[in-house]
Amino acid sequence: MGKSALLGGTPVRTRPFPSWPQSDGRDLKYVREVLETSQWGGTIHGPKVTAFCERFARYSDAVYGVGMTSCTAGLELALRAFGVGPGDEVIVPAYTFIATALAPLTTGADIVFVDMDARTFCITPEAVEAAVTPRTKAVIPVHFAGHPADVEGLQAVAQTHGLKLVWDAAHAHTTEWRGKKVGGLEPVSAYSFNHAKNLTCGEGGVITTNDGELADFLRYTLSTFGRKKDHPWYEHHRLGFSHPLTEFQASILMGQFERLEEQSLKREENARLLIRGLSEIEGIGPPYPGPDATRHGWHVFAMTYEPEAFEGLPKATFSRALTAEGIPCGGYTYPLYDNPMFDRETGRVEGAQGGFRCMPCPVSEWACEEGVFNFSQSIAFG
Repeated sequence: MGKSALLGGTPVRTRPFPSWPQSDGRDLKYVREVLETSQWGGTIHGPKVTAFCERFARYSDAVYGVGMTSCTAGLELALRAFGVGPGDEVIVPAYTFIATALAPLTTGADIVFVDMDARTFCITPEAVEAAVTPRTKAVIPVHFAGHPADVEGLQAVAQTHGLKLVWDAAHAHTTEWRGKKVGGLEPVSAYSFNHAKNLTCGEGGVITTNDGELADFLRYTLSTFGRKKDHPWYEHHRLGFSHPLTEFQASILMGQFERLEEQSLKREENARLLIRGLSEIEGIGPPYPGPDATRHGWHVFAMTYEPEAFEGLPKATFSRALTAEGIPCGGYTYPLYDNPMFDRETGRVEGAQGGFRCMPCPVSEWACEEGVFNFSQSIAFG
């Protein structure tokens, strides 16, 4: 074996991975169509936004789609639609992007961090059950990396305690649970169209739901200045916000969506090849798509790492070595609650009305310290 690139050897891979996002003439075609109209954006629910949201909802096995400025905005407005606010608690994963925790904090609610399953990286019904108190109002499970969370288990806990489920599907554009896309799960799923996501327009999001009244409330009231459907645009009925998806964003999404299925199947093929190869390396645990995960979204490829199998080499050093070989990788270096904005001693959150508490999260801490690498979809599957 030659010298490691980290120690001055030649990298295994010198050719760059495909860039992301990707574009072709279809995106330009749809953007030009918007440029040639006077409907560019705002809260007018233009034809491109309407068409895309309907198309994505159908693809996601849902009835309605509501465009948003971001997945974070979708999560927040869904919680507000369910009446979540000061004095309530919302259960969130400790191992995810910060947006999942920020959404309930912006409503004034408190958050409760819970642990995840060591194979799927999604929160478990048992962890949620242990965290419920009389103040618990909602749960935000994340389909992390594109692997579906335990849908039926979490639904059972929610039903037992009268909790609302707001599914964070930022990673899960093509994810299925037992043969059904996760966007059709009641009552709400929120997707992201951030620049790094498998379906992207740079920034944006959509909520999918099967509840027509909820869809109208989100579309015409909460995301558009508190208006009501079929009422004058200057008539405002309650506190609302400005979170519309624009016609330009929707036009790009129309083009990107036409490539989504082809790209998704390619990611699936490459993921299976990687899993077979990595399974032969002692100390490396490739992703484990559970039997109920009939389709993985493959937003990222997350593998586990055992330092003992590599003579105790720390994860950080192993990560630098991989990057030097031309295989960039990353991952969280600490759970969400160890971010500077969270004061573990007081339970206060800098700048927020609500506070937080933590359940024991040994799996999340293991994953951050030594356990898990994340390979981005553009690197692993572009």
